[in-house]
Amino acid sequence: MPRMLLLAVLVAACVGAVHVGTAQAISACGSFNSSATLTADCVAPLNITASGITVDLGGHKVICNSSVEGVVFIFASRSVLKNGRVTSGSGNCMDGVIVGGFSNQLLGVGVDSASAQGILVEGGGNRLTAVDSSFNGNDGVIVFGDGNVIRSSRFTGNGDDGASFFQGADNILQHNYVAFNGDKGIISGADSTIIFNNQSAFNGVGIYLSDGSTGNALSLNQTYRNNVGIQINPTSNHDVVSFNGSYANFTWDMQDDNASCDTDLWFDNLFVSANQGCIS
Repeated sequence: MPRMLLLAVLVAACVGAVHVGTAQAISACGSFNSSATLTADCVAPLNITASGITVDLGGHKVICNSSVEGVVFIFASRSVLKNGRVTSGSGNCMDGVIVGGFSNQLLGVGVDSASAQGILVEGGGNRLTAVDSSFNGNDGVIVFGDGNVIRSSRFTGNGDDGASFFQGADNILQHNYVAFNGDKGIISGADSTIIFNNQSAFNGVGIYLSDGSTGNALSLNQTYRNNVGIQINPTSNHDVVSFNGSYANFTWDMQDDNASCDTDLWFDNLFVSANQGCIS
């Protein structure tokens, strides 16, 4: 064999050998009781077990290879999870992130493909900013505590609701995009929820004030291309709906199921269709 041809064959063989081998195993995430930054993807669960710390995912992923919780705040307060994604690998997370403490933060975190909730907020005073919780089995985010703030986030393509509040009071949902969810875009069954300047589109109901809730305030929201834009359940009362735009929805732009709107107050909204004359 000519010398140059033999050399070419040897080089090709060596280059090919570089691509042969076993992929490096991904390590378990484990528990964090002090601040840290990930340097690689890791296998869930990731537990935050101390207060006042920051876990920076460093742009990496927390991967569920079996049916486990993705990230859990355990008895932690004033801690931060930021800059990464919680997702499925060879299995699905049960819940993507569980925020069980108080005054914690999620910042720039993505969650997808959890079999139940994308983000479950059980505590109070927590803050979610620039999160993206989409394509989960149930809700993008569900809140049970008091005084939580969710802003500048996306909740799209979830199997049930985009953003849900079912217990607690004085929560705030502000500047979010909620779309293409299986049932409600935004739903509040809690008290005194402030729903301000959100876009809710292509859901069953854009914004729904559910049974037993009271004293909710909806303002400067845009709801469009839903079955119903904004709807109030007949057992929700003392709600204020003002300065919203609701248009191009398929059944009603605005709907109050209380007779003559009862104790609800609607004013200065922009819409085409409504089910009662007390809506303005």
